[in-house]
Formats: sequence, structure tokens, C-alpha cells
Amino acid sequence: MLRPAFMTNFFTLWCLQLTLFSLTAEAWPRRPPRPPVCIVGAGPAGLTAASKLEARGIKAVIFDKQPELGGKCQSYYDEQGIFHPMGAAFYSNGTYTETLKVLNTAGVPSEEFRLAGDREQFRFNYTTGEIEPVPPLDLAFVAQMAGEIPRYIQTWYKVFAPLSAPGYKKGVPDELSVPGVQWFKANNFTALPRLLVNPLALYGYGDVNVVPALYVLQYMTPDILTGFIGQHHVYYTDFHKVWVEWSKKKLCKTPIKLGHEIRCIDRTGKYPVLKYTKPHGNFYKWGTQECAALIMAFPPTVDNLERAGLDLTEEEHDVFKDVAIHNYFSSAVELALPFGVSYIAKAENASVPPPNEGEPVAVLRLSERSNVSVAWSWGPDNEYVPEKPTRSLLQTTLSRINKDPRDISAQAEPLCPADIRAFRKWDYFPHFGTEALRNDAYARLHKLQGCSKTFWASGLQGMETVEWAIRAGQDVVDSYLFKQGKFAP
Repeated sequence: MLRPAFMTNFFTLWCLQLTLFSLTAEAWPRRPPRPPVCIVGAGPAGLTAASKLEARGIKAVIFDKQPELGGKCQSYYDEQGIFHPMGAAFYSNGTYTETLKVLNTAGVPSEEFRLAGDREQFRFNYTTGEIEPVPPLDLAFVAQMAGEIPRYIQTWYKVFAPLSAPGYKKGVPDELSVPGVQWFKANNFTALPRLLVNPLALYGYGDVNVVPALYVLQYMTPDILTGFIGQHHVYYTDFHKVWVEWSKKKLCKTPIKLGHEIRCIDRTGKYPVLKYTKPHGNFYKWGTQECAALIMAFPPTVDNLERAGLDLTEEEHDVFKDVAIHNYFSSAVELALPFGVSYIAKAENASVPPPNEGEPVAVLRLSERSNVSVAWSWGPDNEYVPEKPTRSLLQTTLSRINKDPRDISAQAEPLCPADIRAFRKWDYFPHFGTEALRNDAYARLHKLQGCSKTFWASGLQGMETVEWAIRAGQDVVDSYLFKQGKFAP
């Protein structure tokens, strides 16, 4: 069919215009893709934050200097494949609500565990090796404790629960900034501070006579307290495996760069830039990563931040110089300790914990099928404590008590270095002290979020537990990266 001439000319002109438009569009400069959000730290906080970003369609990349993900959630696996926790191990249903969601996704099994009542306890003098059974609580103390616990639970829900949120955004009242023992005294509790001395110290949370009440109450929820006195069981699981399996399902699109140590963080340009080293044969190789934003997901002490090469601002330094940590060590050791028996270090009296001189303070055999026990050591706070002498002290101390303490005729067997299967040092329990809390440390930390495209998420936002690390990772995305408009998607 023949077209009229005017239709042919119109069609030709339209084709030419379309061609010119296409050429112009192709020549128009394209906007470069946004770099990913960089997360430094592959522990629960960093992994959770990455999952939140991935769910929103935001690209992220995680860096960690450790060869395994999980942060402090690490395990030693013996020849039979039995795990021995080098970090987190226990949780409860009532307190660990966000952790339960992670566990359900991961599909890693848990076992019931009693924090009290299922083991024969012995205490030892770490310098002499003298061993004695832990004496039972006297009836008067038990009666006093029974009267105080219901009142503590009522007080906890009334005074503390309304304030318990990531970053303590509602503020920290002065009454919670004082050492825990002072808060208990002010509220007419006399049995509880004695009862909680060991549950705090042996699990890495320090001396109830020093640590602010804020953290004592944050850790000692009614659910955890009643677990420690044996009213109900808690659960025990391989948290390292939990995070490995969870990451396979929740971080399908997010690279996790393990064995990558951040050496320099430059925030002077449009975007922050990381410089890092990674393993390369028998040496290492340098790399660079531009970041749309930074999430610092590790204990933010000045030493740790300077080690990562962060160009600290004056405001950041003023906040993070007040972050205290505990030198806490975990080890897996082949011992003659029977299953169902445990050791704790002896203290001077019932109102103070064992000395924090680097010695092991608790030893527990968790598996009946393995002769490997887990030991925890506690060193001086807020000072550098090297691993080598602490490991040596562990070997010396456990050599003195390496026997069945129920058999008074048994002789201790000296340990050799190979009996210490694994040994880890942790910068544990980042927190603010009394003076920093009184000077509004959390309000100042809140103001730092988003400055220089940098965000902060760790146990400091609540407590050094898996649960609060998860909540910190969720909160840094929900409350800061997007809600405040400091980082547009």
C-alpha cells in the first residue's frame, strides 16, 4: 500500500528525532553508583545492621580482622566436633526476645541449662591451689533473699524498664549512675548485692561495688535473676554456628570480608574511605573501599579507634575517652575436672569478687562427652594486659587444681601448653563509669550519630550481651541512618 508523501516525510522526521534523542541520552553523563555502607565489625551488631540494610535494598559490606564471623560469639571444636563456647553461650526466653528470632532463623539446636543447682561447686585459692567446697547459703540469708527478690522485680519494672532502650535515649537518672552496691543500699536491699557478686564478675561484668547500677540492672533482669537462683532453666547453644547459619539466610547479597584489618579511615572527602590489609599468600595486601556511610560495630575505645586509623574529632574523643572495658579471657582446656563439677576462684569475703589479677575465676565442663572444660580469666580494668603472661598464669593455676576435687586423696596433674586447646582475649563490656554517666555520656553519644557519615553500634548502646548487640544493630539503622534523614537511601 502506498503512503501519501506527507506521511512518509513525517515518519522520516520522527525516526530522525528518535535517533537524535537516543544518541543524546546515551551521551548524557550517568550518575555514578552510590558506594556501599561499610560496617566495621562482623559481630551481632554489625551483622544485624547489615541485614536491616539488605532488607531495605541498601548495599553494604562488612569488614572484620578476625578469620571467623560472629565477633565474640566464637567456639572451639574438639576432635569429636563438640563445641566449647569461647564467648556467648547462654540465653533465656524472657530476656533474649530478639535473639530468639535469630535462633529460629538459624535453626541451630539449644539445650536446657541450669545456672545454679545442677553442679557441685568448689572454690580455689589461685596462688596456693587450696580447694574447698563452696559453703551452702545459710538459712537466714536465704530467707532474706526470698523476701527481697519479689521487691526487686517490682522495682525493676517500675524504675528501670521504662528507661531500658538502645542508647538510653530517655536519659540516665543520677540514681542509676552510682555503683550497683550503692543503689541496692539506697533501696534497702542487703542480700541481693552479695548474691550478685559472682554472677556479675565471673561472667565478665566486673565488681558490683564499682560498676554503675545502670548496667547491673540491665543485665540482671527479673528473668535472669530468677535463673541464677535456680528457679528455672536457661538455654545453652553454639552462638558461633548460630551466626554462621543465620548469615547464610539473611546476608545473601552482603559481602563479609574476614581477615581484613582496617588501617586508616579518611573522612575528609565526600565519602569516607577505608584502607585495609588482607591476607595475601604469606604476606598481606592493601586495599581501599569508598563508603556511603560507616557503621562502627565494635567496642569504641580510643585505643581501638586509633588502631583502626580513625581521624577522631574532638567531640568523638570527648565521648569515647570515657569508655571503659574489662580484660576478659576465655579458654578451652583439657582437664581432669569431672562433669557436674565446677570451680570458682576464692574471694576475700562474700561482698567482693575474686581479684582481677589475670587468674582464671571460673572453670566449667559443659559436655559429658568431652574432657575439655571452659575457663574464664579476668584481668585489671582499663589497662593493657598481654595475652602471654595471662595464658601462662592460666596454665600454672589450673595445674594446681587439675584433679577431681571430690577426692581428697587425688593429686593434681600438671598441664602442658598443648592442654590449652584455645585461648582468646576480649575487650569486654564497653561501658561508661559513674562520672561519665553523670555528665550525660549517652546524650553526647546520641549527638555523634551520623556526624561525618559515621554511626555507632555495639554493646555500649545497652549491655555486652548478644541481645543488646542485636538491638544496637537494629537501632542504628532504624533510629539514625534513615529516621533522622542523615543518610538518604
